[in-house]
Amino acid sequence: MPRLRNTLSSCTSRILTSGVGRFLLCFVFLYLLLLQVCRYNFYRDPTSAFFDPSKAYRHIYSEQRQRQADAYLQAANVSTTKDVQVSGPEVTLCLGLATVQRPGGQYVRSAYASLMEGLTEDDREHIYSVLLIGHADPERHPIYHEPWLRHLSDKLLTYNTSDTKQMELLRSWEQAQDYRKKAIFDYTYLLETCIDTGAPWIAIVEDDIIAVAGWYPRTIAALNIVNSKGSDRLYLRLFYTEQFLGWNSEFWPTYLLASVSIVLAVAAMLLILRHLHFHTSISAWLIFTACFVCTPACIALFFIAGRMSMLSLAPGVHEMPNFGCCAQGFVFSSTTAGRVVGKLKEKEVGFVDMILEEWANEEKLMRFAIVPSLLQHIGGRSSKGDDFKPTESMSTADTIFNFGFELYRQDGARVTHPVDA
Repeated sequence: MPRLRNTLSSCTSRILTSGVGRFLLCFVFLYLLLLQVCRYNFYRDPTSAFFDPSKAYRHIYSEQRQRQADAYLQAANVSTTKDVQVSGPEVTLCLGLATVQRPGGQYVRSAYASLMEGLTEDDREHIYSVLLIGHADPERHPIYHEPWLRHLSDKLLTYNTSDTKQMELLRSWEQAQDYRKKAIFDYTYLLETCIDTGAPWIAIVEDDIIAVAGWYPRTIAALNIVNSKGSDRLYLRLFYTEQFLGWNSEFWPTYLLASVSIVLAVAAMLLILRHLHFHTSISAWLIFTACFVCTPACIALFFIAGRMSMLSLAPGVHEMPNFGCCAQGFVFSSTTAGRVVGKLKEKEVGFVDMILEEWANEEKLMRFAIVPSLLQHIGGRSSKGDDFKPTESMSTADTIFNFGFELYRQDGARVTHPVDA
């Protein structure tokens, strides 16, 4: 035991007195400190190893926004006349929303109210809103007789009951719970209705979202940018989830090349410094340690910290041809909307976002997203069937979430976001 103690003491003394040892100890201390900084700051990034679902999925701004929407809805429910702020003669955007009865709760109330609450009179005059009750028998939907529905919408849309064949088909889809066919039909029905309004832009949103205050002027500003990008464009995305925007394996050659380049750059810098001035202090062992221990450790930390934390998207309009997800909110030009209708009718069955992505890839159509997201997904129970698993604390629907949305802050009438600074 005394011999072992002496050996350990001798090794420790050598480490503490050698330049490489002191360098390595300092590096370890700083590295551990950086790990704690990452754990504290990056828990909201789903692409990060420090992601903490128990904190990240907290509804902060969306809860505030939902309270505002609910208060707005209450006022509309007690109103005895149609909202005076309805669309004017010059409509810029047709806003379409389809809703069906959901098990557990109806998100559509907060969704629609959040889209209307906070609009200026001028904003409202430029929006034509269409709300589709997606049931063969609209009486099935709990909201059908609620006063706000007729006070706030420009057009309450139901199916054409005079088309007997169509109604029989819709009833059969409802009875069979064939969501993949009926959702396509509802989407095309809304698009066709909006096209008929003559609005140059058409936004289709789902009924389980919350919109940020001021979503309309932000959308129009983004559309002006998109409009300048050429005609080969499909949509502007109002919602995306960050969970698919990580270090995707398709780009591993790029990541590997960048990592090797950094190691070589560090080695070159140290060799130049050693040659010029620091021959005695920068030893070969120090260069080896810096290049093959410290630099790889830093590169590893960069990647495990998460792409959304290390290379976050700047505010504004971005091309997002891959990994955006999902169909909570798209804006199409009226011309493109006609082509979308044709494509969806051709497919007849499937999921809207998947059909659009496949088509865009085939036709090399540009897809854009606005950052930060203007919508948040709040639906915990899917209208396409409950996907909650007893072994998991969250359903798949719960995890369709934009983490950046919760960072919006409202101070009076002004809404800000950290990335806007």
